[in-house]
Amino acid sequence: MSQPIISFNHITKKIADETILEDVSFDIEEGKFYTLLGPSGCGKTTILRAIAGFTDVDQGDILFGEKRINEVPANRRQVNTVFQDYALFPHMNVFDNVAFGLKIKKVAKDKIKETVYEALRLVQLAGYEMREISEMSGGQRQRVAIARAIVNKPKVLLLDEPLSALDLKLRTDMQYELRDLQKRLGITFIFVTHDQEEALAMSDQIFVMNQGKIMQKGTPVAIYDEPINHFVDDFVGESNIIDGTMIEDNLVEMVGERFTCVDGGMRVNEPVEVVIRPEDLKLTSVEQGKLSVSVDTQLFRGVHYEIITSDRQGNEWMVHSTKKAVEGSQVGLSFEPEDIHVMRFNETEKDFDSRLESYE
Repeated sequence: MSQPIISFNHITKKIADETILEDVSFDIEEGKFYTLLGPSGCGKTTILRAIAGFTDVDQGDILFGEKRINEVPANRRQVNTVFQDYALFPHMNVFDNVAFGLKIKKVAKDKIKETVYEALRLVQLAGYEMREISEMSGGQRQRVAIARAIVNKPKVLLLDEPLSALDLKLRTDMQYELRDLQKRLGITFIFVTHDQEEALAMSDQIFVMNQGKIMQKGTPVAIYDEPINHFVDDFVGESNIIDGTMIEDNLVEMVGERFTCVDGGMRVNEPVEVVIRPEDLKLTSVEQGKLSVSVDTQLFRGVHYEIITSDRQGNEWMVHSTKKAVEGSQVGLSFEPEDIHVMRFNETEKDFDSRLESYE
């Protein structure tokens, strides 16, 4: 790994007696799309503000490259922020909004014009230079805010839930546009959201946060397929989480039966939580299934049916299937050993990594 562009080393932030960030450490590599994902109040916006210089921290070091920037004022940091409400000037047209920062820096007029036009081209707003902000749609206003941020050529672009006010279709379109823009610019994006689908779709790396701590860091695939604890699993995607017992490596017991799995490195007969994603469960006949369940309800979700079933012990199983089920019928559920994910109770990322290393 090359020198990180941003590092948080044991950062703690408190307001009165409330801990907002607790001993947070991470590295940000240059040229990647990072997402801080978590519920409201988990500390993700505080991290963004600390990077931007809008919030002081109580303990720890923030590094930009190899330089400590804790005391560096916001206007001297090589970052720009796109806020949730875009913070555009309603009395200025598109050109003047985008050019505002350059004018403050007293850049030459010819250079301002060239830079603004290039930024608007990058965000697909060429020809909108004289348009009033009041005449722009939500998606267009967001692109103006991004253009205004990138004209200063920051090394890092911070985005604080910039898609939250958009309708569903526009929000999806803007996800593609933001991801494409980040690749074309080649600069580091740090994106804040509480929407797990958004995070999975856009990110190179996701930091899942809760109560001022980073629960898990990793790629979208790793976060989704290998959640380290109940919070991460429950927050990222739909899951079936069942209490079980790890009999031995590669053998887990749940709902009174034993199943082959691919997990290990735990204690013999250790109580665990067993996770199977709804899309990994296949509806079969009772005879062919590994579990027998009754179909309680189902909803059509467009690309699949969301089917709620229950076993004889009262455990609820959600199934995503392209096949329609019959409510009240008995069916079987089939799954592969690779579909089973076993989690220790309240395991931290550090403990999880240590266990995998020792097991491998």
